[in-house]
Order: sequence, then C-alpha cells, then structure tokens
Amino acid sequence: MKTAAPDAFTRKTASQVVYQIFPERFAIGGGLSSEAKLAQPAYDIPGVHKRGWDESTLQQPWGNQFYGGDLDGIADKLDYLSDLGVTGVYLTPVFSAPSNHKYDATDFFSIDPMFGGEAALKRLIDALHARGMSLTLDAVLNHVSDQHPWFLAAKAGDSDKRDWFTFNEQGEHQCWQDYGLMPELNLSNPAVRDVLYRQPHSLVQHWLEKGIDNWRFDVAQDVGIPFAQEMAECVGQRFPTAGLLGELNGYSASWFQAGGGFHGMMNYWYRTATLAWLAGEIDAVQMNAAVRDAREGYGLKGLLCSWNMLSSHDTPRLITTVGSEEKARTALVMQMTLPGVPLVYYGEEIGMEGGADPDCRRPMRWSEAEWNQTQRAWVKQLIAIRQANPALQYGEVTVLGDRLPGNALVFLRHTGQPGEAALVVVNQGEQPLRAKLLLPFSHWYDGVPLRDALGNAPELRVQAASVQLDVPAGASAIYQAYEPYQHYLFFKPRNRV
Repeated sequence: MKTAAPDAFTRKTASQVVYQIFPERFAIGGGLSSEAKLAQPAYDIPGVHKRGWDESTLQQPWGNQFYGGDLDGIADKLDYLSDLGVTGVYLTPVFSAPSNHKYDATDFFSIDPMFGGEAALKRLIDALHARGMSLTLDAVLNHVSDQHPWFLAAKAGDSDKRDWFTFNEQGEHQCWQDYGLMPELNLSNPAVRDVLYRQPHSLVQHWLEKGIDNWRFDVAQDVGIPFAQEMAECVGQRFPTAGLLGELNGYSASWFQAGGGFHGMMNYWYRTATLAWLAGEIDAVQMNAAVRDAREGYGLKGLLCSWNMLSSHDTPRLITTVGSEEKARTALVMQMTLPGVPLVYYGEEIGMEGGADPDCRRPMRWSEAEWNQTQRAWVKQLIAIRQANPALQYGEVTVLGDRLPGNALVFLRHTGQPGEAALVVVNQGEQPLRAKLLLPFSHWYDGVPLRDALGNAPELRVQAASVQLDVPAGASAIYQAYEPYQHYLFFKPRNRV
C-alpha cells in the first residue's frame, strides 16, 4: 500500500497522547475537601445532592450528584500527567449546565461556576501551554438544556427563537433520544449554525480565540456530515491548526470518505474489536481484518487523527470489562501501538474499576496506596515506547497476522524512513507463536537485529525480508531495530528521504 507521507498537521495530531477527564470527578483545586468546596454558592441550586469524595456514585439521582471537582484541581495535577507522558487533556463539557456531566448546557459562553468560571479555564490553558500540552473541549451542537434561555423563549412563543427548535402540531419538541430535558437544536436554521460555529463570535470560534486547541463534538451522527464539512471550512479559515474530532459509536469510514469535516473520530471500532477478541467472541482473523478495514475505510490521515479508546465516561472501565489485569495490559499494548491517538480515561493508569455509567465516573483516587502501581508503570512504559518511535506515532500500518497460524494480531508500523519501524505481535494463543514471517518491507535489511521493547520475546535478526518469531503464549512483543556495530550503520543518515 503506497501512500503519501502524513502532512505536518497529521503528524502533530498523531503524536499526541490524550488524557480524558470528567471534570466533576478528577480533583478539587487548592486542596479543598468535598465538604468545603460544595459549601460554595455555585452549589446552592435546586436538586443538588452533595457527596463526599469517597462516597459511591450509584446513589440516585445520578445526574445531580456533586463531588466538587473543578478546573483548578486539574491544573494542580498537571505534573502528574506530564510524568505519565500525557501530551494533551480532553475535558467533557465545562459550560454552565444544571447536571454534573454538563451535556445539557444553559449557556455555551460561560464556564460553569462549579468549575471555577472562565478565570479557572484561563489558568488551566496557561498551565497546559507552559508544559507544551494541549486542551480539547467538548461541544454539544445537537441539543441544549430545557432550561436554556433559547428554549424557554421558544416555548414562550418568541418568533425568533421558535425556529431554533422543532415542534410538532401538538407543541411537543424534538429531543435527544426522546429525553425531554435535552431539546434538539434545529441545525437547518442558518441563525443556529451562525451562533454555534459559523461566525467569529460563535461557540466554536469564541473558545478557540480564548486559547483552547481542539474540539471534540458530541453525538456526531446527529450533527451530520454536511454540517461537519461546513464547520471545518469556517473554522479552518481562522484556526488552521485546530483539531476537530467527532463522536460516533461505530465504524466511521463514511465520515472520511465524504471529504472534509472532522479530522478524526472516536475509534469505537477498535474498541469493539479489541474487547471482543480478548473476550474470545471473535478470532484473530476478524481482529486482523478489523485493523485492515479501519485503514482502508478511514484512510491513513483519518485513522491517525482518530482517538484509540478503551473506555470513557460512557462505558465500563477497562479492567472491569476484560476481567483481569493481564488482559487489560494486552489491550493497552494494542491501544498504544495501533495507528491513532491513544485516549486514556482518567484512572485507567492506576487500575480503577467501575461498571456502566455512573459507576465508571467514580472520583479519581489520589492516595498512592490505592494505586495499581504495576498498571501505572505499564502505561508509562508503553507511552514512552510510543513517543520514542515515529512509526508508532504516525506511521503506516501493514496487517500481517492473518498470514500466520494461531491466535495473534500482527502488524508493522513504518514511516518510509530507514530505521523508523516497529513490528507488533500480540499472541493470544495458548501456545508460543513460533513461525517464520515474511516482511513486505524494504527498510529492515538483511542482518538487522530486532529487540522486543517489552522484554517478553528473544532478540531476532531479519533474514532476507523475513523473521523467525518466538513470542510466548499470552504475551505481546514490540520489535524495534537497533544498531549493533561500532563502525557500521545499517541506517545511514544519507539514505533518509
């Protein structure tokens, strides 16, 4: 498969490791307790249920439980994230809203006072940028809260705002998945698109001007491809380096094949395949095919700019889903080496558990005595391996596992530059994978030694475009070349292209 080298935007995007935070549950700024933080005036509103940081999230009502997390708390923990190897932070919505999740905005142009307001966002942006880290915010273009002034005006008969929503003859409004508290915006109305993304003062452009770096857009299927294309054109003229990523819980190829629009998508396709394979629901044939399908359907740029996710605020946590630390570590190898941007959900690196929402939104554990240190060391090691090899960041992918016996995912990542490559083998078989593998790759020359960065498999050498694999049962290997000689180089600088 011959492709052009990724452009500078794609390389920069694909080189990131993004950490997802649910702001209400990550940390409280200034070392305050939940009790002290929740005593602030921002929480003096109807329906608020105040919880201690260590209390369960399973008590009703889920959407109105508050623990006190805020943006200053995130800023306080940036050294922790930097030490892990994270290069960017993604926050679920931070705009004023009645719920703890904030997907029901009442004002897109104000930061919720529970999170510290706009001043706290500015402090966080400055702290991130000082460390060379980026910030991605979450935008909901499809719907708002039923308490949003736009909707209240529409219900009251305001002739201007009535057409910002859709009502039937009985006066009932369209709402997200029939959830009446979230009325859907009428994106066919140009005035709505103006205030959301088309004009300089719009939601999307306003916060980019304030210093955020990228956007993630909720429920992309409800926003639609034509609107994503129009938004990318409008935003790209003023903010050409801003990343625009959509959420679609499925196979996203059509969004890239249509041209324009979102730069990447949340790669639920990888997640579905990975978890199904580790659970024994699909075999290695389907697992290898899933990676090839993503490459062919998304295109290299779309795939590289998409987020590789294993869990989120909408799904059970990884260890809970796969049932063991060992399988979780295997999933993390795949997440960090497959093409795309790894998205680490807060707490996964320390082995936090949790079932479906709201159990997956437990407050972050900050006592090191509660951490799974093996898990954290593993995540940190994998990030370091990825960030040290350009091929694992923005390289092409060649799927090879369906050429071998057994139950293994095998793929080669490569940039086209001599020396920039990695061969990844994930052996889920009950026996060691011992097989000769032909390598359709020109820049691992005869005699080049390959070393497993994970230390699970013995060193091997390329022999006339082939290798003799020896990977233990249930183990993974990330083979990378190195220079063994004192006075000879396999990968000469003059041969770089």
